[in-house]
Amino acid sequence: MFGFRPKMASITTAELQARLERGEKPTIIDVREPWEYAEGHVPGAVLKPLGQIRTWAAELNRDDEILVICRTASRSAMACQYLSRLGFTNVKNVEGGMVAWRGKVAR
Repeated sequence: MFGFRPKMASITTAELQARLERGEKPTIIDVREPWEYAEGHVPGAVLKPLGQIRTWAAELNRDDEILVICRTASRSAMACQYLSRLGFTNVKNVEGGMVAWRGKVAR
C-alpha cells in the first residue's frame, strides 16, 4: 500500500515522567537544536541533533531502549523511523514532545 508506515512505538510524557520519578534512568535522546535544548529539556536527556543522526546513531546500542524527544514529536518521529531502519529494536517516540512535557525541566 502506498504511503503505509508501520505503527511507531511511543511513550507518553506522563509515562516518561512516572518512570523518572520511580528512579529509572532510560536513555533519552533529545534531537532538537542546541539552543532549544538549552532553553529546557527533560532531566537526563542527551542532546543529539537530528541533523547529525548519521554520526551519533553509531554510538548507540541497537538493542537498548531509546526514547526520542523533540519539541512536538515530529523530528523525534523521523529519528525513530531512521533508527528503526538501521536495525534498532526498541526505539520509542515521546508523544507530544516538550510541548506536552509537564515534569521538571533541566537547563
